[in-house]
Amino acid sequence: MKVTRLFAVSVLAIFSIAMFAGFAIAEDKINVKGKIKDYDLDAKTLVLVAEDGHEMTFTLENEQALKKLDDRLFPGDEVRIKYIIKDKKNIIKGKNDLRGTKAGC
Repeated sequence: MKVTRLFAVSVLAIFSIAMFAGFAIAEDKINVKGKIKDYDLDAKTLVLVAEDGHEMTFTLENEQALKKLDDRLFPGDEVRIKYIIKDKKNIIKGKNDLRGTKAGC
């Protein structure tokens, strides 16, 4: 009985450590809202003027987000962006991480 209880506690401890390590590795996305100033589809970059007035440059790693930028979003459009910081760059990774605030975007 002691061995079974010790085994169960050990498995629970290992599982808990693995679970918390996974949370530490997960990328937390940062939210920002602003207006598109400019973009370059070939360079896969977007320049945004945030609500507080400062400019931010983003790199788009998702082809669907890039297509959305090409098809439906234009300079002056207001957008919401979820991004991560990787190698000191602002990265838009997911297809839904770039969203226009007007209908259809």
